[in-house]
Amino acid sequence: MQEVSFFKERVYPILFMVFLTVVFISAISGIYLQTASLVEENETIFLKKAVLFSVGIQVPESNNQINRVYSEHVKEYMVDGKPGVFEIDGGKGYAFRVTGPGLWGEIEALIGFDADLKTMTGIDFIKQNETPGLGARIEEEWFKTQFRQKSPPFSLVREDAENTGPNEVNAITGATYTSNYVRDMVNDSPEEAAALLKEVR
Repeated sequence: MQEVSFFKERVYPILFMVFLTVVFISAISGIYLQTASLVEENETIFLKKAVLFSVGIQVPESNNQINRVYSEHVKEYMVDGKPGVFEIDGGKGYAFRVTGPGLWGEIEALIGFDADLKTMTGIDFIKQNETPGLGARIEEEWFKTQFRQKSPPFSLVREDAENTGPNEVNAITGATYTSNYVRDMVNDSPEEAAALLKEVR
């Protein structure tokens, strides 16, 4: 009787917990394996959209159209094991993957240039952890498009300032640090872009 009681009180609960653990781990692993390809596909589409936006190409609505337009216009070059330089229409423009510090973590962006690597065609962000409603507003279209047809180095002016000069961009109100981080990243980008292009050629 003591042996039966021991199994009921000690062994059976342990076996039951092991069984539950195996079941849950198996279920989670199955879900991960089933969705891994979808996650990878979404990440790829997100990158392609950012490249197209940064070089001023209209981003289509559907994934199939995005893939088609991307394959027609963009040639990828690998940098450190991942696409890092994007040549547009045989060298009419370029996009470069660049990183820099942010307020709460790394900011990763695609910065587009004309063939001269001086005049910007745009910027888009593929990674940022800035404060929602403040620094995270760098993803708003007005902020990203204001860099087009301008040349760094830039200085910042107030968000409500109008008629900014060729080397001025509007900061985000209440997000001084994030605005400064993005400005610095963009200002460093021509030199970094030239080095990356030399590396892949």
